[in-house]
Amino acid sequence: MTSTAAPRAERLLPRQRQSFILDVLTEHGVVSLQHLAERLGASFSTVRRDLDDLESRKLVERTHGGAILGSLSKAHVETEETRATSGAMKGAKEAIGRLAAHRVREGDSVIFDSSTTVLEAARAIVQARLRITAVTNNIRIADLMSTSDNIRLIIPGGTRRPGTNLLAGEPGDSFLSHLHADIALIGAQSASGGMLTDSRIESASAKRLLMKAVRTKYLLIDSWKFGGPGFCDVVPLSDFDEVFTDAGLPEEERKDLERRGVFVRIEGSEAVVPVQKRAT
Repeated sequence: MTSTAAPRAERLLPRQRQSFILDVLTEHGVVSLQHLAERLGASFSTVRRDLDDLESRKLVERTHGGAILGSLSKAHVETEETRATSGAMKGAKEAIGRLAAHRVREGDSVIFDSSTTVLEAARAIVQARLRITAVTNNIRIADLMSTSDNIRLIIPGGTRRPGTNLLAGEPGDSFLSHLHADIALIGAQSASGGMLTDSRIESASAKRLLMKAVRTKYLLIDSWKFGGPGFCDVVPLSDFDEVFTDAGLPEEERKDLERRGVFVRIEGSEAVVPVQKRAT
């Protein structure tokens, strides 16, 4: 483990770690113990205890060396237990989503990345009854958008990755490569050393493709995703016009972003990292 592992793990309570695990499983469908330990910055024994707790409540199912979503999570059953586990992070995701949604204006064309935090931005836009053109490769976000007659919904297509809501590959990739949209709302798996990172090469490539298709790029990232290592780099955080996060962002991370010239907006606060915008 890296030297950042202990401080990162110490910032999270058990319920926060468990919510994070459910979030990762929602993104990936199945994850290894090693991957969770690296993402959380926690020891294998700590992750095993969290998985045991989640398994006892049927929220995850253990596999050899990892876990998958359990029966309750797959069915999206809303019980007191699932609310208690996910509620620690859900409020932050909703706040980040609302903050980013305020950047979308009537008539915009917007690409929605596959992310639970981006889902909350989509929800805020639907509730605001904005008339926009929406493009997404996420089945769940598309389903939400389809409930609004104000939204022109485009689903590029592709193959559903097992255990996830993500459509990837052709014909979606070819469609996106010729698209020129106004805004992209990009989700995050992790960020480290001033870089957006990901555990999957294909996911990193997909995010780069989305970002090339727009003029304005916004990153929606939960504060606990900073500092975690990633298998591959996606893009520098400075490539985004704004980075939206929650008030849990550690001060040392905020200072590091400021030093790197990253423009950050924190929910619940007027504090913004000042930076001169790059010439376009």
